[in-house]
This record gives sequence, C-alpha cells and structure tokens, in this order.
Amino acid sequence: MTIIENIVGRVAVLRGGRYSVEVDVITTSGFGRFAAPVDDNPQLYIAEAHRAVSEVDEIIGPELIGFDASEQELIDSYLWEIDGTEDFSHIGANTALAVSVAVAKAAASVKKMPLYSYIGGTFTTELPVPLLEIMGGEDFDYYVLVKDIMEITDVVDAAVNLLNVAEKPSLEELSRASEKVGSELGLEVTLGIVQKKPLSIQEVLSIVEDYNVSYIKPVGDEEVFLELIAGTHGVFVDGEYLFQRKGILDRRYYNALSIKPINLGTLTDLYNLVSDVKSERITPILAEARYESADEALPHIALGLRCPAIMLGKDSVAKLNELNRIAEDLGERGRLITFEE
Repeated sequence: MTIIENIVGRVAVLRGGRYSVEVDVITTSGFGRFAAPVDDNPQLYIAEAHRAVSEVDEIIGPELIGFDASEQELIDSYLWEIDGTEDFSHIGANTALAVSVAVAKAAASVKKMPLYSYIGGTFTTELPVPLLEIMGGEDFDYYVLVKDIMEITDVVDAAVNLLNVAEKPSLEELSRASEKVGSELGLEVTLGIVQKKPLSIQEVLSIVEDYNVSYIKPVGDEEVFLELIAGTHGVFVDGEYLFQRKGILDRRYYNALSIKPINLGTLTDLYNLVSDVKSERITPILAEARYESADEALPHIALGLRCPAIMLGKDSVAKLNELNRIAEDLGERGRLITFEE
C-alpha cells in the first residue's frame, strides 16, 4: 500500500561542508529517502538545516500522513499550500524537493519499480548523455562531452585522458587535448564551457569558432545570446542566465536550458518546466546543484523526464555509477542518443 504512515526529517551533510535536510517517507509497504541539494546559498549552515528538519517533523509530516504517495501532483500541490508563498520562502525549496522526491521513491518502492520507470513509464529507455566537469578556471568552468557516446564510461575515459594530455588549464590547451583524445579513442570528444564573467560578443563568438566547443553557458544580455544562436552551428547555447534573471524562455535566444531541480521545489514543478522547455524546441539538460549529497536520484529523474543530457560535477561518482547501473538494467532496451544540435 502507498498510504503515507510517517515522514521523518534529519540533517544531511553535502559536499563542500554544507548542510541540508534529508527526508524519509514511510508508507504501509514502501520507503523513500532523499537529501536535498543546495545551490547558491552558502549561509545554509547547521542552524538552518535543523530548522528545515523541524518544518518536516512538526508541520509537513503531520499534514501529509494519510495521503497516498502515488498521488504525486496532489501532494506537490499541497506542499505549496502548506508553504503559502509564491516561491517556497517559508518551508524552503530544498525542503519541498526533499519531501517530493522521497514521496516518489516510496511509491516506486511499493510498485517494485526503479524510480526512472515510475516517473517516465514503460517506454523510458533513452539514457541522458553526461556532461562531466573536469576543472574550473578563472574565466570558465570546463566540461567534457562525448557527442557520439556509446557507453557511459566513454565520458569518464575521455575526461581522464584529456586531463592527462592537457599541459595547462587553458581553453586553448584543453581544446587541443580534446581533439587529440578524441582521435585516440575514436570518439567525438568536445568541450563544454560555463562562463564565470561577462565577455564581449566578439570574444564569445571567437571562442566558439576557434576552439573545440560544442556547449556554452554564456552570461550577458539578450544580444549575446542572439548573436551566438545566429553565428554558430551545432553548438548548444544554454540560456540559464537569461531564464533565471529575466524569465526568458524563447528558442530565438538559446537552444538548451540547464535545469537544477532545487530551483523548482517539487517534482511536479520540474516536470512542468521540462515540458514547457520542450514545447519551445529547447533541449532540457538536468543539472546538479553546487552542493549535492551522494543521493542517486538525479539520473533517474533525468531519464524519467526524458532529458537528453545531464550535467555532473567532477566528483559525482555515485551518480555516474547509478547511470551505468540504469544502462545495465535497461539492457538492449536502453540507448544513448547522439547529443547533437
């Protein structure tokens, strides 16, 4: 049975020494657990985490006991009602996400289904392509992307070899190394770059044109994005900057959008945004938050929501291993799609 009998919160330690809330959802015959990540809030220390636990134990838990865990939309809607604000500023988006995902995990466990299949259904078979972080620099964070990936481990091999070949942490050297590694592995190995500070339009265009870059997350005004879309071919231009700051969701400005679940609050909100992004013919990329736990749910959510790619940090070993397990579980049914614009 999927009737919720108890909900328990506790403090969870995230990478980087941050704290968040972990939630257990116990049903009549199922169990789900999720520790929420934290993004750009370095002030979330132990006191705030304990406050979130109190919200779960004293307010959210008692309200949700007796609900059916399989009624995901109803529960997620009720979390908004409990919060009573427009942005989860009362209970916190991280607390709402922890409860929402733990509920889904509990319902999936009752049905004896993997989380990705519970979320996405029988025909959920297309594995997300990993964009794996390799290092950070003064101007950019660098990722490796294998566009014609055959196995999940291809991206790990590419990342390790690239770092061994690169003589210094510069865009020029990493671009050269990615081409050399791609030739050695017989794969199309490219770079993804995340801008950390504004550059001129011409500088950004030159970077994409001159180096082995197939993904860029720019920062700047609308003109930068318009010029990138008009002046490049086969490159994913990630519009997170415009979307987060100005609410722009428009294919004319960008063709990809990295989405961090922590910015939405619940699985239903995440599902709705991914659907909206796809309706604009923009590629949704599920992304980690800055501070994550070792929880393995993110690859399941990416697959279940049919996101073609997933952005992972360089220390996301647990999530990479889980993605590999999912590929093994799917067997011949599973396939990695060629990640191309």
